[in-house]
Amino acid sequence: MTTPTTQGQRKTALLLMTMRKEDRRRLLSRLPRVMAVSVRRLVDELEAMPFSVADLADELLAEEVWGLTARNSLELDQIVALSRRLPPAWFARALVAWPGVDRNFCLSLLDAPRAAEVKRELDAIGPMPDKVADAIKAEVVALLASREAA
Repeated sequence: MTTPTTQGQRKTALLLMTMRKEDRRRLLSRLPRVMAVSVRRLVDELEAMPFSVADLADELLAEEVWGLTARNSLELDQIVALSRRLPPAWFARALVAWPGVDRNFCLSLLDAPRAAEVKRELDAIGPMPDKVADAIKAEVVALLASREAA
């Protein structure tokens, strides 16, 4: 007999389906054992479905997964591409829009003069309203997609 799951566990499983497998494993390993077993079972059931659950989860949880999914989170090569393509002021805004991105690490990827410009911009940017951050993320994702399509 399987243990009933909570709405939070089902939502967690859906959120995990939007992530890369290595991120999913890492997050599951940080949950309390009882919860991890239950959520892992749900994730396994979702993976076994004959359609793309990740796409469905993106639609169902659109506002909650923004910035977490593989499609709209930044990877190292994308950060490097953005640092070369965007002016310092806009690269700084892109970094602020993704609060989970390590800004110091991103600055370390830049040459010293460009890093200094971006840092000045970062220091001048205050808290960013969620809607502004979402708009910047959408533009950055579209820019990256157009670059990949070219």
